[in-house]
Amino acid sequence: MSEIEELACRQLEAYNASDLDGFCDCYHDQVEVWNDLAPGTSGITSFRDRYQDMFARWSFGGTVSRRVVAGDHAVDLEHWWRVDPDTGERTEGDLLVRYTLREGRIGIVQFLPA
Repeated sequence: MSEIEELACRQLEAYNASDLDGFCDCYHDQVEVWNDLAPGTSGITSFRDRYQDMFARWSFGGTVSRRVVAGDHAVDLEHWWRVDPDTGERTEGDLLVRYTLREGRIGIVQFLPA
């Protein structure tokens, strides 16, 4: 298994376990989030802040039905779900997630609607 594939797997396991520290540990200090659905972020502090409330309060998860790895890149077809803690409303969907390796961590993560 390639380094980027191992990181993609590890971050998904931490995500599904609501393990914010384990999740953030997979990402580079200067991580860039490219997102077609919402404003992106840059840097691990902003990245952690982006996920902190969700990891603390929400029920959520994701599964990968297909992963393509090429060099320093991995692209996952992911099915996600989450339950709003205030309303109990469940939402779910599919998206493509691209990970790019940078110095032994995920340096770029890009979310694309599927």
